[in-house]
Amino acid sequence: MIKLIATDMDGTFLDNKKQFDKSFIDLFFEMKEQGVLFVAASGNQYARLYQKFLPMSEDMYFIADGGSYIAKGPNTLEVFDMDRKKAFLAIERVKEHYPDFKIMIAGEKYAYARKKDHLTKELTTYYCSYKLIDDFDEIDEPITKIAILDPRGDIKNSAGDITRILPEGLQIITSGNEWMDIQRDGVNKGLGMRYIQEHEQISRDECLAFGDQMNDYALLKSVKYGFAMENAVDEIKKLAYGITDSNEDQGCLKIIKKALRKNKEQAANDLH
Repeated sequence: MIKLIATDMDGTFLDNKKQFDKSFIDLFFEMKEQGVLFVAASGNQYARLYQKFLPMSEDMYFIADGGSYIAKGPNTLEVFDMDRKKAFLAIERVKEHYPDFKIMIAGEKYAYARKKDHLTKELTTYYCSYKLIDDFDEIDEPITKIAILDPRGDIKNSAGDITRILPEGLQIITSGNEWMDIQRDGVNKGLGMRYIQEHEQISRDECLAFGDQMNDYALLKSVKYGFAMENAVDEIKKLAYGITDSNEDQGCLKIIKKALRKNKEQAANDLH
């Protein structure tokens, strides 16, 4: 029986207008009736995810900032922040080797961009709690993630190059063709998923998850039933338990409906 369903957001659960189909609301309350937990797993900020799912947010789990921030409803459970000196050293090296790359920093509460980098559009797309600052040394809270925009769209080559110049203990995770994240080594959506599994005493065999990009790799590896979207990259499709329809065709909701129906059938059989 499925007890937990987790999904990536952009390109997976959300359509290309970054909205979810309203039919999910009925499915969510059916999940609650069955005791199935729902987890929003994203590179996006916790505050933005929480806002998007209101009023359901209080009864959800969140894996935010690519696994760096774990919350249950309005309560923070864990923050996997970066060593501050290493974070600033990584930024220094990226700017030295790739001066045209744009950088945003995710903190525990706010996201930050430098005014001179003109990233207001990107900030408002992924974050709802943010600050425009003159320099990154103004940040006075724990740093969870460094988001880097490659304006050339050459993410595979540039990510490999940056990995070689990162301070020890940091890692690169790519997302799409233009974005990559620097995080603490070992931090990813899969880490967040395992944290929740342990917290709720749920096995990977009782979990289902959806993803489309390489930053979903660890998430899908952490469950038995990992589904790739039709629009997913090939590496995710090869890893997946199955492939569902695209994010535009509500592929997630179709599988969720099937899972809840099978849960009901199994519960009915258990009564005989």
